[in-house]
Amino acid sequence: MAVSTSAKEEKIEERIERKKLIVHKIVTDLETAKNVVDKWKTGFFAKLGLLKPKHEDIECESILLFYEPFVITKANYFLDYYKKKTYTIRIGDEVSEVIIFGQLLKPKVVKERMRGILKRGHKEIVFEAQERVIHKATVQIALNRTGHEIDLTKLPSATAMPEPEEALKKFGEKARKLSFSPDSTIDIVRKRTVGRPQDIGKIAKEVFEVTEHVVVYTPIYEARCRHLKTGEIKIVPISGVTSNMLSL
Repeated sequence: MAVSTSAKEEKIEERIERKKLIVHKIVTDLETAKNVVDKWKTGFFAKLGLLKPKHEDIECESILLFYEPFVITKANYFLDYYKKKTYTIRIGDEVSEVIIFGQLLKPKVVKERMRGILKRGHKEIVFEAQERVIHKATVQIALNRTGHEIDLTKLPSATAMPEPEEALKKFGEKARKLSFSPDSTIDIVRKRTVGRPQDIGKIAKEVFEVTEHVVVYTPIYEARCRHLKTGEIKIVPISGVTSNMLSL
């Protein structure tokens, strides 16, 4: 099958979802967060998961509320293409030629060796063709404010505030800043999904689609706890949505 245009010259179709902003509505109040920290504070300093200090040896110096940003991006890649393929068919020794789709093919004699012994030869024909193949890929990533990838399942879900832009202005410095551009995550998911195989022939359809592109701000209480005997300090994040400790 003739290929009129090189696959390398084909331009991929891209569909990029508009970026959205979500700010989670806080559920946990400061008093509840303090009670959670007080209940679990000895565990923050446990050695080998078992040896815990005394309750009175751990002091919670402060609990501050912040709105922590995360970027979530999901993309799909679809490739419908023709794959170059070589077919080899063994035929009878009495056959002198084969016609396939109007193409005349001359068989060749192939000799095989098994354990160093030359076996009797046989005839086969070889012809080039193309197979139509569908390839799909999906990836979803979540990055914290420093650009490190996190487990998306650990990010709490919550009711979104109706006017997120105004909410962030109101929070001021409590709303932390991303250290990278949210749009850079599109390049990451593109690299992880888009890929043309080396044996590609003609491309019928190729689409890279970003179906989700969201910046999420979630409330987090940060408790600063000190071990009074050793001076060791632990910063413990408590979700303002679930009241659980976070490890994001």
